[in-house]
Amino acid sequence: MNSDLAHGAQPAEGTGDAGLAGSERRIPLRRRVAGLPVRPAVALLVAATAVGVVEATQYYAGVRLGGGTVTPWRAIESTVPSWYVFAALVPGIVWLAKRFRVERGRWGWVAPHVVASVVFVVIHLSLTSYVSDFVLARPSSGETLWADVQLLLSVYFVLDVVMYWAVLGVYYAFDYYRRFRERERTAAQLELKASRLEAGLATANLQALRMQLNPHFLFNTLNSISVLALKGEKQKVARMLARLSELLRVALENSSHVIPLSQELEFLERYLDIEQLRFQDRLEVVLDLAPEVLDAEVPSLILQPLVENAIAHGVARNPGPGRVSVRGGVEGSWLVLKVCDTGPGFRPEPAPGPRRGIGLANTRLRLEQLYGAEQSIDVANAPDGGAIVTLHLPFRPAPDPLLRRGGEWATTRAP
Repeated sequence: MNSDLAHGAQPAEGTGDAGLAGSERRIPLRRRVAGLPVRPAVALLVAATAVGVVEATQYYAGVRLGGGTVTPWRAIESTVPSWYVFAALVPGIVWLAKRFRVERGRWGWVAPHVVASVVFVVIHLSLTSYVSDFVLARPSSGETLWADVQLLLSVYFVLDVVMYWAVLGVYYAFDYYRRFRERERTAAQLELKASRLEAGLATANLQALRMQLNPHFLFNTLNSISVLALKGEKQKVARMLARLSELLRVALENSSHVIPLSQELEFLERYLDIEQLRFQDRLEVVLDLAPEVLDAEVPSLILQPLVENAIAHGVARNPGPGRVSVRGGVEGSWLVLKVCDTGPGFRPEPAPGPRRGIGLANTRLRLEQLYGAEQSIDVANAPDGGAIVTLHLPFRPAPDPLLRRGGEWATTRAP
């Protein structure tokens, strides 16, 4: 803003508008500018100096090209102080912007900002006139501050009002952008916390379900040991306790929710050693699995409860010998595991009870926790008698597949 223009100097046309436009483009407003931290204050000072120098240069060139006379120093005196005063008033405008926020549907902010814009114009032009024409320059004879301010108001009132509202607009643009980024960060943090909580809950559920299997299996095994003890079969009791101790050690050492199928089969064989001691020649077990599935990922302890159910409800219920088969292969993108027995099979409409007790129910819940909808467990009766439980799981390698002895896993366990 040029105080000499209000006193009749004739620079090139458009000087005031150009200076104003430059100020609106160059003045940076940042968060917490009302408190004037160091970086925003320095940026505001640099911007005011730059815009003032540009306007002073334009004013000087315009006067000289128009045939007038003005010194470079006087050009600076007439322009730069206005921008320094403007920069000093910006924190007050920002404070008012925070105090009386412009919000849709509310009109309580209109009157305060209208009054504030008028006060801003009066203060800005008064201080500009005082510094430029009464401090840095010698006033003309008979010239008064009030007369000078009235003259500046007649020339720059509208432009100063526009500058006030421009500062409001720039502040709100930065403020809305800052709020938007904060909401994004908050939403991302909440989403991360929710995902971690969900993962934690899923892990806790899986652990709880897994821990249900251990007491269930332990109870059944101890029950078998007590039966052998009552029969006086001391050697079998000792061997079964030794196998049970080894099996529990392996179960407790393994804390992973998913393991390679080969490791699951090794655990299953230890369990079958115990059942073989119990049933002897009444139990025949067939393990028939394709070699490509041995490194596939499966939930830990996924086969043991199904085989235990097959033995308890298939073999134990028949007085004669029985067979339990575990088969595995790949069908497309699915790992298919089947546990079959030669028992009486499922009832036509099985009701909740021992037949679908903790083994099947626990297995179903664990699969839902681990794989969601990408899994299935189906029960059916075999055409030639017996029950079949079929698992469909996503076929993918285990995170750390264990080394195994090569070849197809196909064995028949019988005394």
